[in-house]
Amino acid sequence: MIEIFVLGNKRTEGWLTRQRKNLMSSGFDCHFIQADAAFEDNRIPDLWIFDADGFETSFFESAIANAPGLFDSSNAPIVVIGSSVSAELASQAVNSGAHRFLKKPVTTRMLSNACIELGISHSQAIRTALVIDGRHDFREEIQRILAEGSVKALAAPGLQASMEMLQTQSLDVVVIGSDDESCNSEELADILRFLPETSNLPILFISGPDGDYRERKGSGFRVNCHYAELSELAQAVRELTASDATRRRSGGRVYELLYDREQEHFALNQHAIVSKTDSKGRIIEVNRRFCEISQYSEAELLGQNHRILKSGKHSPDLYRDLWKTISHGDVWQGELCNLAKDGTSYWVSSTIVPFLDNKKRPYQYIAIRKDITHVKTAERRIEQQSELARLISEASAKAMAGHWSKAPATLQAALQPLCAYLSIQHISIQLQPPNPAPDSWKLFLDAREKAASISIRDSCSGDELSIAGGAKPFETSLSANQTELGRFLLYTEPSPLIEMFCEQGLMDVLGNVVSHSLARWMSEFDQERSRERLRRAQSFANIGTWEWALDTDDLYWTERVPMLFGYPEGDLETSFENFIGAVHPDDRDSIQQAIQASIEYDLPYHIEHRVIWPDGTIRWLLETGAVVRGTDGAAKQMLGVVEDITAIRDAKDQLARQTTLLNMLHDSLTAFILEGKFRATLDSMLDNLLELTDSEFGFLAEVLFTPKNSPFLRVQSITDISWSPEAAEMFSRVGTEKFEFHELDNMLGEAIRRREIVTVNASESEELFTDLPKGHPRIRTFLSVPIFIGSELVGNFALANRQSGYDTAMIDFLRPFMATYGVIINSQRMIDMEEVNRKSLIRAKQRADQANRAKSEFLSNMSHELRTPLNAIQGFGQLLESDPNLNEDQQDNVNEILSASEHLLALINEVLDLARIESGKLELSLENVPVSSVIHEALTLIKNSAEKRGLTITVGNIEHFHVTADWTRLKQALLNLLSNAVKYNRENGTIRIEAEIFQESWIDVRVTDSGNGIPESRIPELFKPFNRLGAELSHIEGTGIGLSLTRQLVELMGGSIGVTSTVGEGSTFWIRLPDESRNTSTNGFPTLHSEPARDNPRLHLTTDKRTILYIEDNPANLKLIERIITRVPRYSLVSALNAADGLQLADNYPPDLILVDINLPDMNGYALLEKLKSIQHLNEKPMLALTANAMREDRQKGASAGFDHYLTKPINIDELINTLDSYLG
Repeated sequence: MIEIFVLGNKRTEGWLTRQRKNLMSSGFDCHFIQADAAFEDNRIPDLWIFDADGFETSFFESAIANAPGLFDSSNAPIVVIGSSVSAELASQAVNSGAHRFLKKPVTTRMLSNACIELGISHSQAIRTALVIDGRHDFREEIQRILAEGSVKALAAPGLQASMEMLQTQSLDVVVIGSDDESCNSEELADILRFLPETSNLPILFISGPDGDYRERKGSGFRVNCHYAELSELAQAVRELTASDATRRRSGGRVYELLYDREQEHFALNQHAIVSKTDSKGRIIEVNRRFCEISQYSEAELLGQNHRILKSGKHSPDLYRDLWKTISHGDVWQGELCNLAKDGTSYWVSSTIVPFLDNKKRPYQYIAIRKDITHVKTAERRIEQQSELARLISEASAKAMAGHWSKAPATLQAALQPLCAYLSIQHISIQLQPPNPAPDSWKLFLDAREKAASISIRDSCSGDELSIAGGAKPFETSLSANQTELGRFLLYTEPSPLIEMFCEQGLMDVLGNVVSHSLARWMSEFDQERSRERLRRAQSFANIGTWEWALDTDDLYWTERVPMLFGYPEGDLETSFENFIGAVHPDDRDSIQQAIQASIEYDLPYHIEHRVIWPDGTIRWLLETGAVVRGTDGAAKQMLGVVEDITAIRDAKDQLARQTTLLNMLHDSLTAFILEGKFRATLDSMLDNLLELTDSEFGFLAEVLFTPKNSPFLRVQSITDISWSPEAAEMFSRVGTEKFEFHELDNMLGEAIRRREIVTVNASESEELFTDLPKGHPRIRTFLSVPIFIGSELVGNFALANRQSGYDTAMIDFLRPFMATYGVIINSQRMIDMEEVNRKSLIRAKQRADQANRAKSEFLSNMSHELRTPLNAIQGFGQLLESDPNLNEDQQDNVNEILSASEHLLALINEVLDLARIESGKLELSLENVPVSSVIHEALTLIKNSAEKRGLTITVGNIEHFHVTADWTRLKQALLNLLSNAVKYNRENGTIRIEAEIFQESWIDVRVTDSGNGIPESRIPELFKPFNRLGAELSHIEGTGIGLSLTRQLVELMGGSIGVTSTVGEGSTFWIRLPDESRNTSTNGFPTLHSEPARDNPRLHLTTDKRTILYIEDNPANLKLIERIITRVPRYSLVSALNAADGLQLADNYPPDLILVDINLPDMNGYALLEKLKSIQHLNEKPMLALTANAMREDRQKGASAGFDHYLTKPINIDELINTLDSYLG
């Protein structure tokens, strides 16, 4: 650095301050000295500069006096500067020892040239180095090395100490230890480049012994930075500080220019984006700055056209103009937006200079660009801020101009430009209590015409908005006049623009605009609502208010008062005289008395009075008021309220009449229900109706229809207005077929024909009622009402001669009467119809009872007639079966006989059971039945028939199941299902029977076969009696009543039956019964508790013979019993063919037991039993009935008659012997 002392005044000091940075960067360390002050610094600079401006020529003499030894030949040269030079000044300066004069403005180049001319160079100056390193020992080592190399070394441990030295010391170079962990050398270099004192100083980094070092990527320009090893540090400092002066001396003026250009080029490369292209626009050279900002490498750019950087934001015209300009040899300047390699945009200020050959044609172009992205960004930000401020201002003006009733629309319109600029999708205003939004605000305006939607609601509503896309709320508070109003939210997708809008406080500004608009609107709304409430309240309540100043007699009333007096609003002049003039004349005195009493005696003013409207209408008003008194008690003012109570008065009258009508209808309907007097009820209703409607006469009629569907009236009640003897006779026929109107083509039938209410007023009556009989009272007004039940016309009533006629109000008043009259007519018809139906039902019941009796007699007779021959067939068949002398063929024949007879007996029993079930006379004994026992008994009975068809029967889990059922009937039901499984199965098929629990409280017994299956469409037909689904055409025997009987038996036991079937695979029938924990209810059917028939063991044989008397008229049956008894040695049989013989035998030879047939030729069994019981020595003997009468009622009758047991034919031999043994054992 060349050290210079500058003497001058304040202006000189200002120039030096402004130029200090440039001077320092050019190697000049300048110090200012006040020229007229004492100079105390003993240092000798490299150069003196005197500023001659503003001083007299004696300036040099005073300066010399202040700086002794200044003209010593060994001192530094003196340069004088000034705006101009005169001969006197030049003489004085030369005489004082000055060497050069430089004319202002003085530049660093002028100063450098002067130094060169005066022989002053950097090599002559004392070299000073600043060593920066945080390591104390290392700093001392560096200082020692530099001192040995004749370099003055100042040391600093870090940046802060360095900055303090820079303020007081003149430096030539900065040395930084690059391996110092406590100090980031690269960051330190960037900071030194930033400071004006060291921005152009050479910086020397101490590198490692291998010479390797990292490339710095700091924010500063990497200018004049060098690296040296520690051992070569002193030499590097000397060369670095001496090279500058050497270069300047060696080339003289030309070299100086070249050097300046070199420095300018270096600086340009560090700051600007430079590229060079050939005449075709191909890039042939780029600087490092170009590569950095474009993110392309030099290899990627060379050979390319600048189109690689086009962003698409400029029109093709711009590029055509650019090329046209430079291709014609002119310089082009402008701003361009380019696109970097990663797709980001950046802006440059570009200058393109064409280089021309000797024919004035460009042979290459140099483009120098400056990165102005930050400028453009700032400009854009300023533009956006300005635009947002403008939009907010416009929104404020528009919002403040709106009316409260259109607040949402006003805000939407006011904010639309701003919302469009910010891409706002929705505006939400949430008002918090006590600031409720008017109902008209609480709506959601959809976006229209590209405007954002808006909603205004209460914050406590809890509704959450859902905006499509990625829109998020940006919020600010709403407040005005130190009152919190709520929240203001803008929904939009996040963007830099909306973020700037919020960061700059513009969101709050907008919220303030909206707040004050809302506050104004809500204030206006409250005021208007209060006024409207008062007006509406008075209008709805039909009231007005008035004030009367008693001392001035001034009267004021609200706008509603004239309307209460029948005048248009505000059309009645306010005065007491006009008020009294409108009052009904009969009420004026009472009003004045009430006013006087209130004023004089302070009584409440409360009075109802009438007013007469200009059109003559009379209305009722209620006035209430009070007197306001002064401190002296004198009446000062009277306040009052006037209310139209016409409707109330009318309603009271109407209510009274309506109450009377309803009470009358209630009494009439009650009397009709209790007494059933149709005519008397209608007469009473007509009398009351005439009184309530102020009508003179009328009638009540019923509408009937002829066989041809023509309506006619049968009068049920009418006012007797007899005008002649003939008329009187006609009125006496009321309610009969002789008082009917069939001709309805007149006014009497108008309502019937039109099926609607007909009214006739006084002006129409004369021409409409021209066909009345002579002497008939005149009809002035008329009402005819058709009565309907639903759409059916059932009646009609008519009234006549009401003074004020029959209007809509009267018709509405009569609607309860219409409904009640229709109900009474319909009820009477239903009563009549019910009476007819009751008689028909009685006759039908009688016929049904007769048919049931006939059926029972038929079944009883059929049972007897069938069982009698069947008794012989089965009995003798059983005897033959027990004969050991029969051969195999004979045994087979007997088996066929017994099988056929058992089948016939089963059919008879099924028919009888079905008849019993249908008549509700089947007896059941419900008990806890083990399922396995019943199944085993049933399987025993079908085992043989199953084996004949090669069927395999498998039994699943049936143990430990108990159901509530009748043992016998359950076995009968299971036997039916198993028999069907055998009959309808395929040869060599399978049958499976099993039980399982269903829904915890039911047991299912399932029978599955492998038959042909049943189509699903025909399953509903299965349980119909006598329907065999076509099997009647096959060889399979059956009647078709088995499944029907089974279902009814199961249902009587409280269960159900069902089937699932697959055609070609088989069927599964199931019986579902309650388990043992269920109630043993039989669904209301009667039960008879008796032990079911089981296999009872035979009683032990006795050696004593007991005598049995058998009274039977059928020889075959008698012979059968004889054969049976013969096989039991302990019994002997005595028989009689009629009741008389039997009675005689029993009396003469008392037997041990008597068997009696019921159907004897001379006396029935019951009569015979009675006679036998009457014989004293016989009444304790067992007497048993043995008959073909097997009906339930037959059994009951036998038990009631006194038979000890009732046996039915055909006889089961085992059962007979067991029964005899039980009585004779």
